[in-house]
Amino acid sequence: MIARTIGARLLAAAPTVFGVLVCVFVVLHLAPGDPVEAMLGEGAPAADREALRRAWGLDKPLWAQFALYLADLARGDWGVSLIHGEPVLAMVAERLPATLLLAASALALAVGLGVPLG
Repeated sequence: MIARTIGARLLAAAPTVFGVLVCVFVVLHLAPGDPVEAMLGEGAPAADREALRRAWGLDKPLWAQFALYLADLARGDWGVSLIHGEPVLAMVAERLPATLLLAASALALAVGLGVPLG
């Protein structure tokens, strides 16, 4: 009974998760500027810019980029940070304990103050 309820909740959450993924993808593609220009600089040779576009899949149509985005997420490949140059999943995993500690502390404080104060 409980497993069925959890399954139903997860199934109901799927459209929301998909909507968030679509929104994130669209917002990233609507951001001003060209990511290749930002990485290489404006004076980079056209051949280098085209090679980087091909390497990152930016030469493909938007629907193909979205399909690759979903496939990478499903595999656990969250890409590489353009700023730090390391895998994003490793960066998230490294910072997760501190994040959970902060969230648990905030929850304890909110409940500890909220319940007595009504």
